Amino acid sequence: MNKLPDGYAVRRPTSDDLTGVLDLMNACSQAEIGLRNYSIESINRQWGDDDFHLNTDAWLVTDSADQVVGYADFYEETPPEPYEVTSWVRPDLIDTGLGEYLLHCLDERAQQAMAHAPQNVPVTIDHGWVYEQSTALRQRIEKFGYRHIRTWLRLLIEMTQPPPEPCVPAGIVIRPFRLGEDDRALYEAWEEAMADEWGHTRLTYDKWRYYFIDRAGEEDLPYWFLAVEGNAIAGLILSRWRRPGLEDEGHVRYLGVRPAWRRRGLGLALLLYGFGEFYRRGRYKVGLGVDGTSLTGAERLYLKAGMSIVLRLLVYQKVIRAA
Repeated sequence: MNKLPDGYAVRRPTSDDLTGVLDLMNACSQAEIGLRNYSIESINRQWGDDDFHLNTDAWLVTDSADQVVGYADFYEETPPEPYEVTSWVRPDLIDTGLGEYLLHCLDERAQQAMAHAPQNVPVTIDHGWVYEQSTALRQRIEKFGYRHIRTWLRLLIEMTQPPPEPCVPAGIVIRPFRLGEDDRALYEAWEEAMADEWGHTRLTYDKWRYYFIDRAGEEDLPYWFLAVEGNAIAGLILSRWRRPGLEDEGHVRYLGVRPAWRRRGLGLALLLYGFGEFYRRGRYKVGLGVDGTSLTGAERLYLKAGMSIVLRLLVYQKVIRAA
């Protein structure tokens, strides 16, 4: 039986709880990596997603003073895409059983979702936001059957001078993305460039447009650039003017080159071009995240461009139904 420890209450969060959840997440990251790593924007982005529902997919734990001390959420994908979960407990309460209670809630929600999952496909859960330094969380989720399967790297460059001029392959031009003209072509190029990324599942055009175009900030689209040969998009770099919660840091969201144009230095050229645009407009710090075991060797590319690894995030996965 999943029983909440004495002295605490659980309920569904509302928009009024945003600040409390943010403070909880940042208390956890401050204790684990020495940084307040989350922002209202990042929480709002998930809570506002059409496929996420606070009344079924999130749990909020409060203490006797009505302070937020625990939180968990569940994002339902269609298997074989893994369900995505996170769980958080205030650092001074890790031995109270609150974390275990929330993990039981997530397991129960996964069983409900699995009831209408396609047959004969594996059903898995990925637990996100597990830092290399998250000792207590790692021990807790391992007891619940999660295993470390992947490592994501966060890299950063702090430019004190303009980056080197990109060496663009002959016949290719790098230009800005044109909203309303390039949308469909960018979608096709993005899908092809990302097809060999771990865990990638093709999106419909409408869903891609919702996540990429409709939810893009006006300050971000000027940092979308395409590498074009003739009428074909060979590669892309899609960046944000600032990483959510960090006013002084730009963020490379996606860098991709289609297979037919790889091994010609185009990825490095796009990255340096993007860095140059940030530098020209007064943004000297730029970060990104990458799969540490990428088949395309992306980590080596970023290090070559002058970036450094500043953080490791671990992907933990649990199999709840084998194929």
